[in-house]
Amino acid sequence: MNRYAFTSPLKMIVGGLLITILPLHGCKEEKYSLGSIPAADFEIQSGDDSNTMVFVNSTPGTSIAYWETSTGQKFKGDNVSARFTFEGEYDVTLTAVTPGGIATVTKQVTISQSDPTACNPDRALGFIAGCTEKVWRYNPEAGAFKVGDQGPDSGNWWASGTGEVTGRACEFNDEFTFKFDPEGTFIYDNKGDFFADGYLGSASTSCEPASNLTGNQAAWNSGTFKFSVTEGTGINGLGQLRLDGRGAHIGVKKAHNGGETPEGPAGESVTYDIIAMEQNVNGEGYDILKIGVNIGGAGWWTFTLRSDN
Repeated sequence: MNRYAFTSPLKMIVGGLLITILPLHGCKEEKYSLGSIPAADFEIQSGDDSNTMVFVNSTPGTSIAYWETSTGQKFKGDNVSARFTFEGEYDVTLTAVTPGGIATVTKQVTISQSDPTACNPDRALGFIAGCTEKVWRYNPEAGAFKVGDQGPDSGNWWASGTGEVTGRACEFNDEFTFKFDPEGTFIYDNKGDFFADGYLGSASTSCEPASNLTGNQAAWNSGTFKFSVTEGTGINGLGQLRLDGRGAHIGVKKAHNGGETPEGPAGESVTYDIIAMEQNVNGEGYDILKIGVNIGGAGWWTFTLRSDN
């Protein structure tokens, strides 16, 4: 959340209390008020179809609107739309940042039917999860892992070669399963091992048993997490893939939004931009998914996954 900062001698007291100014000359104390915090409110409108809802900020006065749905979608702006794939009831929370302070309100929306087109392979969710579930592994070719500062998929700092496919066999056997269900189930299976990469486990540069992931790093072990897909966003406009749950990840474990933290997960979620989606590559029946995470500034990690045939 953005914070308002005032330079000395002003002091902001959260909640719309008084700001007291101590003048440099004279002895009279002057008091100024930012005003009271208004009650946050918004309108719910129908979108272009039965699975899309539009939210309009109607908080009195001036405010900056931040939104979050119970499906993990996040937006900013006075007028936003969100898509809900499955029928059911969902919470939508508006956080309004006003001159007087921060106000929030949560409302519930009801979706009457599931989106019949959501699992189509030309939709990001359908491409990633299929119509039941879809299993992905790292693409067993050079360039499955890339990092650089010339945009996603650049790899000018480092890119894995063909030798890493066997040298890091304990990474290339990992499985990432996405289930097409209302819960957004994501399952990570490291097959009982991992590549230490100089900072994991005993910090070797070889494969180690999963039991070597201890302390904060233990969260990077196999587990069941949540995922969500937001269409039309991301650096290439193809959408974004968000993994929820401490330790949920794809690719280099230390990489997250805004940085690298080798000691353990830096937060409770990671969001990846979808860089490319390729169907039935070379007519061989498998798909290719490229995702990237910005680690700060111009730095990007890019990971390439291949689906089961």
